[in-house]
Amino acid sequence: MLDVHVPHPTHTWKDFFIHIATIVVGLFIAIGLEQTVEFFHHRHLAEEARSQLLAERATNQNSNDFNIFATQRHELDLKRDLAILHAIRRRTPRPPGPFLVRHLRYLYLEDEWRQIHQTGTIAYLRENLRPIDYRYETQDAFMTRADRSVEDLYRAAAVLRSENDPLTTTYENNLANSDFTKKVADSNESLSDAVIEREFAAYAEPGDPSKLTPAQLDTLEHALQVALADDDALLTYCFNIKRNLNRNPQQ
Repeated sequence: MLDVHVPHPTHTWKDFFIHIATIVVGLFIAIGLEQTVEFFHHRHLAEEARSQLLAERATNQNSNDFNIFATQRHELDLKRDLAILHAIRRRTPRPPGPFLVRHLRYLYLEDEWRQIHQTGTIAYLRENLRPIDYRYETQDAFMTRADRSVEDLYRAAAVLRSENDPLTTTYENNLANSDFTKKVADSNESLSDAVIEREFAAYAEPGDPSKLTPAQLDTLEHALQVALADDDALLTYCFNIKRNLNRNPQQ
């Protein structure tokens, strides 16, 4: 059985103030201990968030390098496409190479950046986060414009499609395309031109642009020109991200 003792009565003002002071000191100690525990907990959350953001940064840096390569490659394809259309109009020999509109790109991750906002952990990061915030905003801007540009270009290139086209959108082809994209991203630009040309040729449009009407040629040519302008803007986003990464190696 719990033995409960009746507290000693306070007989003097001195005893009363000592009693109150004891309670106040106890409260301060309890609050101090609680704040100390919270401080170390918040510091642990901050260190964990920094580590996760650095890992996400490394992944996004690889994605950005690939997007630079793929967008520059896409510009070359679009310029050859325009040259092919011009040769068709003039009835002159077409330049060698396939007619390509496919624009490969890698997604930027933002799970960790979003999570530290949703959980409130961002409040425990005392450093200047504006460079990181700018980078994620620029990555979002890249993906938004890339999605819109790709959709517009693919719709315009739909005039090259017909009911006789072979079935190329399969799981096996999707897997092969994914493997190739990863191979390029992991290669650090070490793949030979022959390998790249061979792999990209698989994305060639199945239709023959020489069968298009003059009006269809006009529409497709305009879409290619707009896509080239979009690619210039996309490369600017990528270079801004790359500059941000180089200037802020620890963020």
